[in-house]
Amino acid sequence: MDWIRHDYGIKNTKWALSFLVVLFFMAMVFLQFAAAALTAFIAVIVLLQLAYFAKMGDKLIFKNTKVRKRVLNGGNSDWELAFENNGLPIWGGNLKIWFVDSVLPAGQETGNYTELVEMDIPFTVGRKETIVLKVPITGNRRGLARIKKMELSIPHPFGHGSLLLEYGAMVLQEHLVYPKLRKYQFRYAPSKQKPGQFNLRHSLFEDPFQPIGTRDYVSTDQFNQIHWKASARLQTYQTKVFNHVANEAMLFVLNVADRYAAISNLEERIEELASYIENCFSESVPYAIAINVRSAGKMPYLYLPPGEGSRQRQNALELLSVISKNNSTMPFNSMIAHLDLHTELPYTTYLLTDNIESIRSYISKWSRKTELKILRNDVGRGIA
Repeated sequence: MDWIRHDYGIKNTKWALSFLVVLFFMAMVFLQFAAAALTAFIAVIVLLQLAYFAKMGDKLIFKNTKVRKRVLNGGNSDWELAFENNGLPIWGGNLKIWFVDSVLPAGQETGNYTELVEMDIPFTVGRKETIVLKVPITGNRRGLARIKKMELSIPHPFGHGSLLLEYGAMVLQEHLVYPKLRKYQFRYAPSKQKPGQFNLRHSLFEDPFQPIGTRDYVSTDQFNQIHWKASARLQTYQTKVFNHVANEAMLFVLNVADRYAAISNLEERIEELASYIENCFSESVPYAIAINVRSAGKMPYLYLPPGEGSRQRQNALELLSVISKNNSTMPFNSMIAHLDLHTELPYTTYLLTDNIESIRSYISKWSRKTELKILRNDVGRGIA
């Protein structure tokens, strides 16, 4: 069973039932039939209460559906807790949940202990009834919020005590809170010497999949560039004209390691990178991300391959949202060395780090391959 039962005060109720049985027999012995009837009535109520709580919650099912919701910092969402009760009805219960404070209840007082938020929700469900409790929440800080613990407390209708049902399985719902998007200085310039997707008037490269018109044929034009339909219509050879394109791909390399721990300004650095990602998304600039947090797979660190568009933006923000100070990091120079051997550097590379000395040998090498820019924390969000 997913529910773990804890009975409080049930032993005292059983002792009271035993005492009432003794009183009933004593009243019968002394022929006190009125007292015996009253004692028997109270004993029946106590017995029904014991029977009720013996079966309570046996067929209460929590629909534990795996759901990940995404919310902006300060945005609104909700926990959706669905319960199906095929057993005895539950009245006057109290559902208590604990979840990570990456999200907070919307407009309610909470008991906040360390990084967990405690919240009480009234709970009543009838027999063969399904209910959905929606708990409104607000994004509080970057991170992944999960319900760590859930308990249902049901008070005794008569007398002292209660039944506590503790949900033993892991609740699969979670909320991913994106980092804050701030405005940082951000400049980029596409390369005229490398082919790409960025439309640029003065470029050496053309995109054969983006014809924009025709012009009169000259002897230096290639034969496969002739637009035959336009030539037949105008009775003279016409050559296709294509968009001129340039390379504008970027690589963001973020250093989150300070010796054997995470950097002290981790949140600020992540918000800075998230803002650059938002700028790339709005300008349709392809980009890749590398972060020196250890990861399993082909790349021993967090790496997002080059891409653009809304899907790339979502993957990038999710990657930044799950980074924690508790993550295991790797030396920044080790990641730079791996990137140097296993990746082709794009036209522009941004290094978000204050630790320049450990990668001094790679700076001059990369400067010959890419437009290298170092974003340091001590230059006011500028480019060093």
